Amino acid sequence: KQWYQRRVAITAGIPTEDRLCQYKQYNNRYLDTNIADHGYYASLGSAQQACSRMGDLCKGVTRSSGVHYLRQGSTPKPASRGETSWVKTTCEEEDFHYFEQKFMDV
Repeated sequence: KQWYQRRVAITAGIPTEDRLCQYKQYNNRYLDTNIADHGYYASLGSAQQACSRMGDLCKGVTRSSGVHYLRQGSTPKPASRGETSWVKTTCEEEDFHYFEQKFMDV
């Protein structure tokens, strides 16, 4: 039972919905509040994909010291350490079906 409760707590924060979102970049700005239990991402693309899938919980991404953090804040604030942030703007639901993919003819 204890393992099950821990497993539910860990998986509760995993993004499950596919979305395609646009982001606006802000140089020398940071966003408040890391999203708990999400650590950091090495690439901007993977961070934005995770943020997009989280819906309203994630408002953007901040790069600090070469890694990317998911953030709850949506207002860019002046950064003293050269951070760059991307604020999520518009999102569209993605309808991706792996087995219904269309491949290009070569």
